[in-house]
Amino acid sequence: MAVSANVAHPPPPLTWKATPSPAAADLPLPELDGVVHRYVWVDGLRLHYAEAGRGEPLILLHGWPQHWWSWRELIGPLAERYRVICPDVRGLGWSTTPADNYSFPRLARDVVDLMDQLGIAQARMVGHDWGNVTGYQVCLTWPERFHQYVGLGGVHPWAAKGSPLPVYVRPWHIYFLAALRGFGMHQVDVPAHCLRTWRHRGRFSDRELAVYLDAIRRPAAVNATWRFDRNVVLHEISHFARHYRLLHQRVPTLHLNGEHDPLTRRLPHSYRDFADEMVMELVPDCGHFIPEERPDWLVGRLNRFLT
Repeated sequence: MAVSANVAHPPPPLTWKATPSPAAADLPLPELDGVVHRYVWVDGLRLHYAEAGRGEPLILLHGWPQHWWSWRELIGPLAERYRVICPDVRGLGWSTTPADNYSFPRLARDVVDLMDQLGIAQARMVGHDWGNVTGYQVCLTWPERFHQYVGLGGVHPWAAKGSPLPVYVRPWHIYFLAALRGFGMHQVDVPAHCLRTWRHRGRFSDRELAVYLDAIRRPAAVNATWRFDRNVVLHEISHFARHYRLLHQRVPTLHLNGEHDPLTRRLPHSYRDFADEMVMELVPDCGHFIPEERPDWLVGRLNRFLT
């Protein structure tokens, strides 16, 4: 059921400059000029988001194994035109961790609940990796709330039509972590492997790796990862395989995947039968982490698309 766009403006959320939430009390927030950190209560959890700039709202949804800081190269340039809002997904970054419910509909509901808390009737949105699938779910459920959507580094909801088997095999980490939980996160250290091998252009510095790995190795984030991946394996894959024909994308959409992203090669253009206005493009000389590998290119492409 869609939420009315006539949203009341509640009191402003609590604001901190650099105070971590209880979910990450021992983990300092990385500093970024011009960014303010705030928290709101959503579905019983304390949701952290970083905010910068003024103007029409632009929501940036991060992916795994990262958090809001993955947008650091884009926040400044985009904040010149937009009110940029970068939430941490439940269980990741500085948002608290519920015991369960990491379904795509619940993650999508978190985004709309955040918008309602901030008095935002409509917005533009960009989603990467986990944020990509969440962004599609939000747009399919509440299309009247969004002007435009940009998906990065992931599959689209109609991938079941025409995808070769490798499209399902390439995200091996999802099956691995869904089965092995903490073993895959600690003993095998899958997050560090993914951060190093999914990137094509440049490399993460030791400090950048530490900012991500210190957060994703916390027990709360390990639990969130396991529950998200388990839900994908047990429910979401079969759900979209059965029902993709019923999904219609009304929100104008740009889908970008890195030319060398090991997770998204040979993704079919099957969305054309189910979207009013959508195009999928490859980002040249780029792997999975588009916002950090090609930030200038991405800012330019977003500025041309987001109107």
